Amino acid sequence: MTDKLHKVKHIDEKFQGINRSGNEVLKEMRKQPWSRRGFLKGALIGAASFIAISALGHSLLRPGMTVADTLPGNGAVASPLPGKSRLILVFILDGLRPDSINADDTPNLFRLRQEGVNYVNGHSVFPTVTRVNAAAMATGNYPGTNGIVSNSMYVPEVNPTRSFSTGEYQDLLKLDEASGGRMISGKTLGERLQESGMQLAVVSSGSTGSALLLNPRAVNGVGVLVNGYFDPGKLVAFPADINQEILNRFGAAPSKGGESEQFNGAVDWTSEVLREFVIPEIKPDVVFNWITEPDNTQHNFGAGSPEALNTIRNDDRNIGLILEKLENLGLADKTNIFVVSDHGFGLDTFAVNVTQELINAGLKAGPNSDDVVVASSSQAILLHVKDRNPTRIKEVVKFLQNQEWSGVIFTAGKSQSSYRKDSSFSQRQNNRLPLDSRGSVEGSFSLELIHESNAERGPDILFTFPWSSDKNAFGVEGTDFTNTSGTTGPLTGNASGHGSMSPWNVRNTFFAWGVDFKRGVNINVPASNVDLTPTILALKGIKNDETLDGRVLLEGLKGGPDERQMRVKTRVFTTNANQGRYKAAIEVSEVENQRYIDKSWRIP
Repeated sequence: MTDKLHKVKHIDEKFQGINRSGNEVLKEMRKQPWSRRGFLKGALIGAASFIAISALGHSLLRPGMTVADTLPGNGAVASPLPGKSRLILVFILDGLRPDSINADDTPNLFRLRQEGVNYVNGHSVFPTVTRVNAAAMATGNYPGTNGIVSNSMYVPEVNPTRSFSTGEYQDLLKLDEASGGRMISGKTLGERLQESGMQLAVVSSGSTGSALLLNPRAVNGVGVLVNGYFDPGKLVAFPADINQEILNRFGAAPSKGGESEQFNGAVDWTSEVLREFVIPEIKPDVVFNWITEPDNTQHNFGAGSPEALNTIRNDDRNIGLILEKLENLGLADKTNIFVVSDHGFGLDTFAVNVTQELINAGLKAGPNSDDVVVASSSQAILLHVKDRNPTRIKEVVKFLQNQEWSGVIFTAGKSQSSYRKDSSFSQRQNNRLPLDSRGSVEGSFSLELIHESNAERGPDILFTFPWSSDKNAFGVEGTDFTNTSGTTGPLTGNASGHGSMSPWNVRNTFFAWGVDFKRGVNINVPASNVDLTPTILALKGIKNDETLDGRVLLEGLKGGPDERQMRVKTRVFTTNANQGRYKAAIEVSEVENQRYIDKSWRIP
């Protein structure tokens, strides 16, 4: 019966290229004009390991390893590829949809994308919200591994009855204290660079929480962290000497004003600090530059609105000034640049007061009760059930399946029901390896499938809302339902959001340009924000002491593999309950050891 209720459909399994013998592979590799001796050595070792493992029936694999772990870029056998760049600069444009870039409005971004490597199948990490993606970028690990599972999180040690926002750095420091220094689990990019005698600088105009998550150990002396809003006019950076120098030279950051105002002033101030001080004088090895617009303006006016376009043009202008500075400093041909966004955007068309709906259904005692705690990521909702009570979990899931406003539902994996007792190593394996897609409750998918399984902070239930490909008033595709503290019902106007598993939120801006990247190519192989740290470490010649959730984007590098010869497997899983009255589907793509979440939807 279970097999009938939960079918797995392999809809697209493709090998782009031909299978060849080990000798043919090695022979062709000797002919390749690899730019670095280390890359050739790593590739040969990886290929030899692959052949040996295949011949021995995988007998050489350690528990939890896959064949992909032994290939170049996964840290198990091959040495990482050292690149030629002196500087790696990552521009993170909050909420920038890839279809917002064009030659007229964004000439600098357009040129970089045309001249560089454009990942047309870029992925935001789910939930498709800011702080989840900031943590994924900073660690190379998914939420289930790094512990930042939502924009708002429920941690009883911080607040026993309510979730808290990760947008304020003070709240994250409280989490760090309450968890014994584990605000974020595992080593960060900043720590790994510092261990190798290098430095990360984060320069952000976003929220203080997202800034801190990009370099969580900056308060302990790791690298540099700049944000004009920690304590405006007093604390704008870590460490203290950098803070004082910025205040002396640039003054306080301008006020961001109200939520309906554009944050161009904040972007301008931050860009100037980066351009005139951080890059030329601190001389960091890696820079994360978080640009807070167009996210804020799109929330209020919608993607494609004149107001949003104005902020995007300003972003592009500032990026152009930084590119000009690199040229003047003689760094243009010694720099690698990534341009990514944390998520896409969609028009909010219907609001649901999840807390009130649960109260009305008799499943939650009151707004501040701890029997079921709601942690909202706007278009994705995490529910924490007291004592992990399986009966209440099933009752809530059944209730959601009977609501027209609910989408796809996730619970602890059916074959991984003990995951909450797992070690952090086991959690990492759960988030990396192909698993049973079924959740523990009929009609749900597993949290492990979407990288949201976490023993301490993971939800008991996660669900999305319905979405569509309808257009907003400005002709931009993508609509969603969202959570609200107000009344459940239809919405009017252009207010927009993100967080869902719709393709319009999952698909993010993702391209790279620079001395180590191929020129003028579009790549269809999936990539994700979680792949940034592994790729940066490899380019800097830093070998991981552990396998990360993300992968090295070798196919984008000069001398790297042809993306058309890479194996990409796309699968659709389906489930149903209530005698077929509730049906849902989720699509995932797999490359090497990476599982990318493409989209999910409720089937009519």
